[in-house]
Amino acid sequence: MSGLAVILAGIAAEVGAPLIKKILAPKIGSAGGALAETVIKKIAEKAGAEPADLPAIDRPRLETAIKQAEAEAPELIAVYAAGLEGQFALLQAETREGLWQSAWRWGWMYLLAAFWIWRIIVLPVINRAAAQPIEPIDLTVLMTLTSWFIGLYMGGHTIKELGRSVAEAVKGRKGGLW
Repeated sequence: MSGLAVILAGIAAEVGAPLIKKILAPKIGSAGGALAETVIKKIAEKAGAEPADLPAIDRPRLETAIKQAEAEAPELIAVYAAGLEGQFALLQAETREGLWQSAWRWGWMYLLAAFWIWRIIVLPVINRAAAQPIEPIDLTVLMTLTSWFIGLYMGGHTIKELGRSVAEAVKGRKGGLW
């Protein structure tokens, strides 16, 4: 997608679309990659094509699509910035929790990593050299533990937020739930 971004940035510079040019300009690393991808998709949408088909589109139609996307670029940047602010707020909230509240996550992550490394890498080597092989951890049990952790770590907050939203909606109604 980076070659396409360079082509579109060049056309954006020619047609006077400075925001699109800045977003699509080549950068070191993946900074702004999601925003650039969104802008490319927006240009493709305005051109009535898929992003991969943009190089084959005739120049006047592509220029018009870039100008139309330029008009929406401030909104795209605002949405992207809001997403970054949300991620930063989440990171700050997790560091504010303290060691005890967040230690279970780190503990489980390292414990599960140790189990997987033991089961897949270490145990086969030991069993090949040992006279009496050690019985391995069943992969279904290991996958179940991993799934539970992922569900609690990622899904627990989702369920908590859903409950909070429902509680706020109920509290906002006059006369209770029904």
